[in-house]
Amino acid sequence: MNTWIRRDFDSAGLTHYPVGPYLAAIQRRFGGVVLLCIDVSGSMSGKPLASAVRGAKTFAEEAVAAYYEVGVTLWHHAIAASIAPTRDLAPVFGLLDAAAASGGNEINPTLDAAHDLLRARDPRLDRVVVIFGDGDLGGKREQALAKAAAMRADDIRIITVGLGDAAARALDEISTESHDRPRTATADTIDTEIAGAAGGLRRHRAAESGR
Repeated sequence: MNTWIRRDFDSAGLTHYPVGPYLAAIQRRFGGVVLLCIDVSGSMSGKPLASAVRGAKTFAEEAVAAYYEVGVTLWHHAIAASIAPTRDLAPVFGLLDAAAASGGNEINPTLDAAHDLLRARDPRLDRVVVIFGDGDLGGKREQALAKAAAMRADDIRIITVGLGDAAARALDEISTESHDRPRTATADTIDTEIAGAAGGLRRHRAAESGR
């Protein structure tokens, strides 16, 4: 089980819970909504994009197993393609398999869409945006920082992973995580870093469990 989710499911035995009519209540208490945003700019062409797709599929599988709905946004200088959060992995995988690299980097359209989507969801859910990219925030950095602040105010978490140190530092400016260094992938670890994108959030999960 990945460590990015806010609950430990194995200790509570919830994978065997006879949910029935109580499913919605369990999902509100233990689950959430995740929007996974994958950079498909031109510089991701070839092996980097293929690795990102593998990592995104693993991430989606683990999220659904943990009562999270998963949406995907493929982004470059705009939104290339997206699918709304769901627990049905078939359309999620279909979108990922169709990913193609082109364009530049501009995160603001993705942040705007993610904020609109997640702030409309039940605030009792864990609402998370996970962003992977290989570049900076684009030409409107201050706008991106303001949007990240607005999302934080709405209790929406932002987790970022950058390909290389420069991208990791740039994306970390909009992250809501507290850590010693930005989350950084290398060419050989893109898939594993995306699959475990929120792997340092044990503190968040422990705080939620204590409420």
